[in-house]
Amino acid sequence: MFSAAKYALLACFLVLNASANASPSAVALVYRGPAGCDDCSSAAAEALRNSSFHFDVKFIGPNEQLKLVPSSFIGASLYVQPGGGQDIDGARRSLGKAGIQAVRDFVSKGGRYFGICMGAYLGTDLGFDIVKGETDSEVGRPGFSVSDIGDHVVPIQWEGASLWTYFQDGPHLPKNHAHSGFRELAHYQNGDLAAARYAFGKGSATLVGPHPEAPQQWYDNYGLHNPDGVNSRLIQGLLNAAMAE
Repeated sequence: MFSAAKYALLACFLVLNASANASPSAVALVYRGPAGCDDCSSAAAEALRNSSFHFDVKFIGPNEQLKLVPSSFIGASLYVQPGGGQDIDGARRSLGKAGIQAVRDFVSKGGRYFGICMGAYLGTDLGFDIVKGETDSEVGRPGFSVSDIGDHVVPIQWEGASLWTYFQDGPHLPKNHAHSGFRELAHYQNGDLAAARYAFGKGSATLVGPHPEAPQQWYDNYGLHNPDGVNSRLIQGLLNAAMAE
């Protein structure tokens, strides 16, 4: 028979052993600075932490402890470029040539880029030049219900389901079927590409036109109603695709 002391020692051993074998959370770098908006960065960070990956989120940017330099990307699995304003050229300039190259090198060597709205624009030749092909605003496109750059809720087709999602002047994305590693992930109601994954070197980039990471506060701020509520299922599915081998 085990004594109480032996049971206590066994319990301590099992707890310590489980802790030693637990997998640490993957590190995700979320840009915060003039090429994005603070609310967009914080919303992306919260979505990453609340996902099944439980990312260890670190902010990176000109005013952060981590700058856009190669050493900041050591040990990171994912780089997230969040939404921002309307000035794409200004956002690109604020990232700087060295910062852009640091992100490109990270992805080409096996890292993952996740760009949302402005971050999706910047993933193309408008910024980091990771994804080839033309992209432009979905606003005013044939068959799309939104004709202005305000804040809206729109349906997104994803894995055979229609999910309502926050949208603010997001892009439609290039269909690069000629390139290996390309995968269509989600579409707008008119069939335009709303989210996709692209290969780049040894890594990949996942671009997302709308804002599936949007918290309830964003909807409340603009008097919007999402019939599906906050879309944790959609952002989780897109993160699954981004992190897949």
